[in-house]
Amino acid sequence: MSFADMPSIGTATGSRVDSAAKHIMACKVDTRALQNWMDNASNVYDKENQLHTNKMKWCMHKDEIVLNTTRKKDQSDACAKAYPMVVTTLGDIHTHTMEYMKVLYAQQSAYDFYTVWKNTTWNGFCDCAPKLVQPLAKPKKILPNDENRVMQDTVDMQIKSLPEFRCQGVALGQAWASYLSGDTVASVLVGGMMTVLNGHFAMHTGDEVQWYFDFEKDSFQSCAGLDNGSRNSGDVNPRKSKDIYMDQRLYGGNSGIGKSSGLKQTDKVVRIKSYRMCRSPSNGTTASVMPQSDHYGDKSRVFAKCISGGRPFDAVDIMLMTQSS
Repeated sequence: MSFADMPSIGTATGSRVDSAAKHIMACKVDTRALQNWMDNASNVYDKENQLHTNKMKWCMHKDEIVLNTTRKKDQSDACAKAYPMVVTTLGDIHTHTMEYMKVLYAQQSAYDFYTVWKNTTWNGFCDCAPKLVQPLAKPKKILPNDENRVMQDTVDMQIKSLPEFRCQGVALGQAWASYLSGDTVASVLVGGMMTVLNGHFAMHTGDEVQWYFDFEKDSFQSCAGLDNGSRNSGDVNPRKSKDIYMDQRLYGGNSGIGKSSGLKQTDKVVRIKSYRMCRSPSNGTTASVMPQSDHYGDKSRVFAKCISGGRPFDAVDIMLMTQSS
């Protein structure tokens, strides 16, 4: 079977996989993390109002990949919680912070990964980044002037308080980011089988499944064959109308009639793909990267096994193993 032209079982039949054994946990949307990722709100009351007014933009939807945000880099908000703190979107996080995260997860070795991780400011990250960002573009420092002061403070705060993201599971219900909108707690499947939306790359039965952020898609190859979804930089398959339609069904990305309650930005959500080991380019220019070697930034995000694969943006069946991955 070729995934280039044939739909997955879930897409073709409109059915879902189910398993008798399930592990389900109640999880709470991390309101404080989402507030920290806002740019245009001046105080906590404005932020709370935004979470409520644009509630569909910040909420946890059913069938979304859920990330645990309990452990923060600066150990802030480290008090005991009644529920695991989770998010399914990065909301309005700054583009500089996204660039930092893109470089962070592009590191092949654990040493380089934590060299980037220990930086708590954007300019400090730029100092250590030149030898770590290949083949990504070199980040530029923020000039210390009055015009950039607010932006620099925002980016530094977001980098300093960045969570140590871990996959919690797949959302089984809907939870809001603000208590003004409704219940902030929903059930999350952390063990068992589930039908979910595939990401930008073909997935095959038996593959290890990792999560990644939508804005990282340019870091992976979209070519056919074994290198599909690997870390070598390449062009991404252009999105088709069917892909956009599937996104609109899952994330509510289509504006409706009446007053809008916000639309989720799909470039800030979490996707899934097959984990691929690193392969050195055919011209041999990157001798330090051995053929078929593990990639720490990706391997640390493996959380499931593929039971039934499919094309990009097809419905695929996965078996979650967050406890043993």
